[in-house]
Amino acid sequence: MIRRRLGAAARCSEALLQKGQQKMIYFCSKIRRPFVVLRVLLLMGTIAGAALLAPPTARADYSFQVPQLEMQVFVQPDASVRIQYQILFANNPAGKTIDIVDIGVPTADYDWKNVQATCRGHPAQKVRPSEYVNPGFEVHLGAGQIPPGQKGLFQTEFTVRNLVFQDTTRSDYASLRITPTWFGQQFVTGTTHLKLAVHLPPGIKPEEVLHQGQPFSDKALFQNHVVVVWEWPNTRLTKEHLVGVSFPKRVLERVIRQTAWDLFLHWFRNSTGARWTVGIVFLVLFGIVYFRFTGGTGGSLFVILSIGAVILFIFSPGWQLASLPIVIALLVLNEWVMRRRPRGYLPPIAYIEGGGIKRGLTAPEAACLLELPLGRVLGLVIFGLLKKGILRQVSDDPLVVEVVEDFRFEGRAGVAAAGLPSSAVAASADAPAPAETPAAFYRRVAQEKGVILHSYEYPFLAMLEAHPGRPVEKIDFSSALRQLVERVAERMKGFDLEQTKEYYRWVVRRAVEQAGAIGEIPQRQEHLDRQFEWVLMDDDWPTVFVGPYRPPWMRGPIGRTAGPVIRPVWQPAAPMPTAPTPAPPPSIPGQTTANDVAASFAGWAENTFGRLASSLTPGSLNLPTASGGFVDLSGFDRVTGEFFKALAEARSSGGGGGGCACACAGCACACACAGGGR
Repeated sequence: MIRRRLGAAARCSEALLQKGQQKMIYFCSKIRRPFVVLRVLLLMGTIAGAALLAPPTARADYSFQVPQLEMQVFVQPDASVRIQYQILFANNPAGKTIDIVDIGVPTADYDWKNVQATCRGHPAQKVRPSEYVNPGFEVHLGAGQIPPGQKGLFQTEFTVRNLVFQDTTRSDYASLRITPTWFGQQFVTGTTHLKLAVHLPPGIKPEEVLHQGQPFSDKALFQNHVVVVWEWPNTRLTKEHLVGVSFPKRVLERVIRQTAWDLFLHWFRNSTGARWTVGIVFLVLFGIVYFRFTGGTGGSLFVILSIGAVILFIFSPGWQLASLPIVIALLVLNEWVMRRRPRGYLPPIAYIEGGGIKRGLTAPEAACLLELPLGRVLGLVIFGLLKKGILRQVSDDPLVVEVVEDFRFEGRAGVAAAGLPSSAVAASADAPAPAETPAAFYRRVAQEKGVILHSYEYPFLAMLEAHPGRPVEKIDFSSALRQLVERVAERMKGFDLEQTKEYYRWVVRRAVEQAGAIGEIPQRQEHLDRQFEWVLMDDDWPTVFVGPYRPPWMRGPIGRTAGPVIRPVWQPAAPMPTAPTPAPPPSIPGQTTANDVAASFAGWAENTFGRLASSLTPGSLNLPTASGGFVDLSGFDRVTGEFFKALAEARSSGGGGGGCACACAGCACACACAGGGR
C-alpha cells in the first residue's frame, strides 16, 4: 500500500511543530506566576496540535519511481475543471506491491463516487476518500496491482467544482491556480518528467492568456481552443508545482468571486506557521485578560476554556482569526476599567477561609481593611485623637491641630525613632531621657491620663509634633499610614478576610441605623459621640449628621482640653442686637438647639476629607498591593482541586473491578493484564 503526503503543511508538519514548541517554551519561560498554568496549557496545546496536525506514520517499505506524469486540466464554463492524470509507476525491485494509490485534489468540492480510474488496463477495484490525504481519494487497484520490479500506467479522471475564480488584478479576467499531486519523499526515488496542460474554453485568443509568475513552456491552439503547457523534464515529484493562468471570463457562465477577507482566510487556513503564531498570541493575551479580571484565581477554569479554544481553532480558522481582535478589545477594556476603578492599597493578606472573624479592630483599622479612601482614614485618626483630647484644634479652615503639652515627646532621639526625616527634627534642651523610647513615653502618659492610645497612633503624633502650625493636609502622613495598613494586614493573618469585612460593614450599618432610629436630641448626640468614627465610615454619613450635632471637641470646655475656645467656621458670629429680643428658652449647657448649625458639621467634615484625600494616593504608600480582579474564582479552583484529589485517592485505594494491579506507586509504568491480546 502506498501512502503519499500532499500539501506543504502535511509534509512539513513535524518540523513546524518542533519549531513552534521551541518558541512556545522559550516564550512561556519569560512569564511569571500566575501564568504557570498558561505555560502548562501551551505545552498541552503543542502536544494536541502535533496529534491532530501531524500526518499518520506511513510504512517505509514501499519504494518506486515515477518516470512520467501528465496532468490535463479542462476548464468548464460553469467554473469547474475536469482533471485527467496519466502516471507511470516503476516499482523498485526491493519495494512492496503497489496496491493502492492516493491522489490529492485541489479542494474537497468533488464527488469521489464519480471518480474513474484504471491501472495497467484494469478498472479500479474500489475508490473511496483517502485515509492519509485530505482532500483526496484512494484507488484500490485490484487486478491492476504493480508487483516489485515492474511498471504500470495509472489513469484517473474526476471533476472539481468551483475552481475558477475572479482575477484580482483585472475585472474582466478569470483566474485558475493548480498544482499536480506529489508523493512522499520517503517513497519516491529518481526524477520525473512532469507535464501540465490547461485546456481553456473556445473563444479565447492565445495572446489574451497570461501566466501568473511561472512562464508557459508552450502555448498553442488545439482543436479550436487554447492550451497552455508547463513542463519540467527532470524534477523531484516530492513537492508542489503550483502554476496559475489568467484569461478573459467572457467565455464562462460564472466565476467564483472572493473578497479580500476570503483570500486572506484561504492563506491563513493553509499557513501552519501563521496559525501557530496567532494561537500562541491569543493564549497569552487571553491569559493576561483572564487573570487580571479574576485577580489571579480560576486557573482550572482557564485551562478548560483554553483547551476548548484550541480545539475550536483547529477546526475553524475563521474563529481563530476573529478571536484575536476580540481578546485585544477585551484587554483594552479591562485595563481601562481597572484604571478608572479606585486603586486598592491593602497588601496581600495570608488569610484562611473559615478562620473566623477578627474582632477588636478600631474604626481606622476597619477602614483600612475595607479600603476606604486614604483621606477618610487619616481623618478618622485625627478626629479620634481630637475626641480623646490628645490633639487640640487650632484652626478649622484649613484644619490645623497641635499635640497637647502632656503628650509632646520632644527631642531628636524620640522623633527619629518615630520614623521622621532628620530635616524635620529640632533639638530640644528639655528632651526626655534617652532611655525612654517614644512608644514607652506614649504608653506611660496615656496610662497616667487614663486615655486609650493605640500604637498605630504614635507616628501620627510624632509627625504633628514635628510640624507645628502646619495644616494637616500639608503634612506627609504616608509613612504613618503605611505602618497602619501593614499593621492591619499583620493582624488579619489566620482569619477569614471576607467574613471579617462583612462583619465590620454590619457594625457600620448598625451604628447608622441606630442613630437614625433615635429621635430625642440628647440621646442622639450621646449615641453619635460613642459611635462617632463608625458612623463616619458609612457612605451616606453626611445624612446622619443633618441634625444639630457638634463633635465633643467643638463644644467649649466640656469634653475638650484646656486652650482657647475655637469658633468653627460654620458657626456665625452673634450679631449685635438692635432691639430687645425675647430671652431664648433655657438649654442644656454645651448643647445646641434644633435650629443651630444643622448639617454644618457634615459639610465641614466632608470638605476636610476632600482636602486630605487630594494630598494622598494609594501609590504614595509604596505597598505591594494584590492584583484585585473583578471576580474571585478561587472557590472554583478549590472544588476542582478537591475533585482531582478525591479521584486520585479513589485510584490509589484500588477501587474498581479491573483485576489487574501495577507494582509501582503513582508512576506511569507499563503493566500487562491477562486476556484481550492477539
